[in-house]
Amino acid sequence: MEKGSKGKSKPSGRPVVHVLGLGPGPSDLITLRAWELLQSGEEILVRTSRHPCVEELGSRGARLRFLDHCYEGARDMEEAYRRMAEEVLRAAEERGKAYYAVPGHPLVAERSVQLLLASGAEVRVHPAVSFLDAVLCPLGIDPLEGALLLDGERLAAGECAPLDPRLGAVIAQVDSRMKASDVKLSLLEAYPPEHEVVVVAGAGGGGERVERIPLEELDRAERFDHLTSIFVPPLPEAEIYDFRRLLEVVARLRGPGGCPWDRKQTHETLARHMVEEAHEAVDAIRHHDWDHLCEELGDMLLQVALHAQLGREEGAFGMEDVLRLIVEKLVRRHPHVFAEAELHTPEEVVARWEQIKAEEREGREKKEGAPSLLDGVSEGLPSLVYAFKLQSRAARVGFDWEAGEEVLPKLREELREIEEVLRRGEGDLEGELGDMLFTLVNVCRHYRVDPEVALRRASRKFLSRFQEMEKKCREDGQDMVRMSLEELDRLWEQSKGREKA
Repeated sequence: MEKGSKGKSKPSGRPVVHVLGLGPGPSDLITLRAWELLQSGEEILVRTSRHPCVEELGSRGARLRFLDHCYEGARDMEEAYRRMAEEVLRAAEERGKAYYAVPGHPLVAERSVQLLLASGAEVRVHPAVSFLDAVLCPLGIDPLEGALLLDGERLAAGECAPLDPRLGAVIAQVDSRMKASDVKLSLLEAYPPEHEVVVVAGAGGGGERVERIPLEELDRAERFDHLTSIFVPPLPEAEIYDFRRLLEVVARLRGPGGCPWDRKQTHETLARHMVEEAHEAVDAIRHHDWDHLCEELGDMLLQVALHAQLGREEGAFGMEDVLRLIVEKLVRRHPHVFAEAELHTPEEVVARWEQIKAEEREGREKKEGAPSLLDGVSEGLPSLVYAFKLQSRAARVGFDWEAGEEVLPKLREELREIEEVLRRGEGDLEGELGDMLFTLVNVCRHYRVDPEVALRRASRKFLSRFQEMEKKCREDGQDMVRMSLEELDRLWEQSKGREKA
């Protein structure tokens, strides 16, 4: 038997919380069922006294207890809503049931109600007109055409999912100029400063104020209170620059009526472009040319998008598969971030990464048979890097010289074999030169020198000195083509001298 008065035995079973929607404005937006409960004589806990119909509720005899005090001293809004939910639940525990009234619709932008629903109590929601209904009416838009509903507090704190400029966005609870400023900064990451936004104030009360302004002017006036929302219209497709747009552009280039060159490409024909773009990006990094790097990263993304589009056309894979695999791999190989493992130094991270990779290989071995230790070293790598990685893999099982000094006799041996081929005028010169280069890479590895970096450095040195020679020739009115080798050598030595100076 339910007993709600103090001093009587505590009711059995789960407590019941009746959540009543008060609508966004005057009392004529409250449902008949909600009115019945409000006038039942039971005490009604009300989230806030700042609501247009509160005065009328009191005049009609509703017993109201406001929870505005929960905002006082709270570190943030989340703590305030938690306090409200706890107070409502205490009342329900004491009496077996409680009545809790909130502005608008209980399930639209009401965090305290979400906390109640997650509490384990039995929550019975009595709906009402939401603030969203009131905002959409003066805007004249249909949310079924696509719209985001965002909380101004969370958007300002950077806690919302990425904005989608293809959809209109309604941002609720922008109740101060300071919050509007934070919201504006978040919006400027996806929209241009001149993009028009609509500020809707007092929606649902019959005296709505609708103001259309450029986004950059959003926080330049005192136009905000607890009933203010912002509508951000979608951007035209031509003004959107995101990953999805890139995929759409690439699909258009590959589609009927697209670009003849792009339509002709295959994975094989595109392969060299991917390598070239990667090298150009690395070159921009070496020169600290960040504008150039930004452009080159875009070129690399284009290559990824093209291969993903080809994969989709062939029915092999799509971009969603590419993204899923890399996300799964990153999460799996970082248990110290996404799971319970504890790693504190870069060395520990690398060791754990290699351990996970080994476990992954063991899993593949059970399915596919034992692979080679050298599997996974891509032949598409630059030759010096490819040789370096093959040698490093082989060294894991001890197939290696113990010290760098032991490699030097092998280097002299390879040089003698080259000289012998040249002396005889026959033999595999290409093979012998390759052996020497491979041995040089081994020397680099033992002395912890990146062969790619070393050769690049030597190439840049040659470039600088040769360009200095060209400059000197221009200054002296000489033509390098007509100069003798001895004259060119003198210029080279002069260039080296100036470089050292």
